[in-house]
Amino acid sequence: MKSVLAMDKSNYSLGSIFCLILSVVVMCNLSVVLTTAESVFGLKLVQSHLTLDQNKFHHIIGIAQNDMNITLDDIFVQAIILGDNNTTLGNYSNQVAVHPLNPSEETPFDVLIYDMNYNNLIKNYSVDFTYNETKTNERNLEIHSTSSKLDATGFYFISGRITNNMNAISNSTTIIAALNDKNNNLIGIWKAQSEPYNIPPFSTASFTIPVTDRSTGFNINNYTLYANNS
Repeated sequence: MKSVLAMDKSNYSLGSIFCLILSVVVMCNLSVVLTTAESVFGLKLVQSHLTLDQNKFHHIIGIAQNDMNITLDDIFVQAIILGDNNTTLGNYSNQVAVHPLNPSEETPFDVLIYDMNYNNLIKNYSVDFTYNETKTNERNLEIHSTSSKLDATGFYFISGRITNNMNAISNSTTIIAALNDKNNNLIGIWKAQSEPYNIPPFSTASFTIPVTDRSTGFNINNYTLYANNS
């Protein structure tokens, strides 16, 4: 298993921990933003944020791109949150949303910081990717006819259809939405299963992604959709 490391540095005076420090901007909602795409040992961290949901849980969300000429699988994000004087507060992880990941493909990720005792202590964080090489993966899924709306309750819905253009069944088909605000900053990662969940060859299924966090729904300006299956 190989690993790569990216480090985001906030506007707190923390000093350098690692030799790679990425320029960031701290938003008023405690969101940390990568100002430019950074290539980290073959994986490109396109964007990364620290966000707070309506239930007061922090998430480290982002977009990563396979910048290598090999297909990657078993890709996990290891997020370390740091406090004053670069003290390690906790270590959290999650698998990326799209896998396997072919060359040049992108994937969203969302790591939940489930311990709210750290909410007022987080000053910085690091993102560490681990992965394995695998054979090239065929994922010919076409997302189309999408629509979106914000209802009166503050819930945001993204609907559409997805077509399986492969000769094999698309099992466990999931559609993932990377949400952006009016400044094109990433504000959330949400997903839903297709209906039906398993799509026969050359068939089409429908999907609806409900964004039930009102603090996110009211701020959505645009989004990017990704598909994953097994």
